[in-house]
Amino acid sequence: MSVSISAKLTLWVNRLIALALLALLPLMPRLLDWYQTLRPLGQRSGAAILIGFYCCVPAVALALWDLDRLLRNILGREVFVRRNVSSIRRIRWCCLAVALICLPAAVFYPPLVFMVVIMTFLTLVVSVVASVLNAAVAIREENDLTI
Repeated sequence: MSVSISAKLTLWVNRLIALALLALLPLMPRLLDWYQTLRPLGQRSGAAILIGFYCCVPAVALALWDLDRLLRNILGREVFVRRNVSSIRRIRWCCLAVALICLPAAVFYPPLVFMVVIMTFLTLVVSVVASVLNAAVAIREENDLTI
């Protein structure tokens, strides 16, 4: 699959996820009530899920926004630029924020530990990608200065 097709597909999936996040904002309390009919939760567990969700929304929204911007830059053939490094670094901080928000919520709803582990690992992976892209940008900038 070419980079263009992959980037376009990822861009549209990213936008669908953003729309799903917007749809979940007013629906989350009702979805949690429905979930509790399948698996009864204590009052604290339900509150931890809701509070954790709503506290994570800004970080997730920012990460989706930055990913959208990054993909549009890639589609515009602007790959090795500082803006992309900044976007990836912000995505990294958003991943870390979600992990840190879910950590105390996991005390009341233990399955959130999996979210903490996943987001911590994702933070590390995105950090590596940011470092590699930053090095690539530095090499490109150095090459642009040579005659």
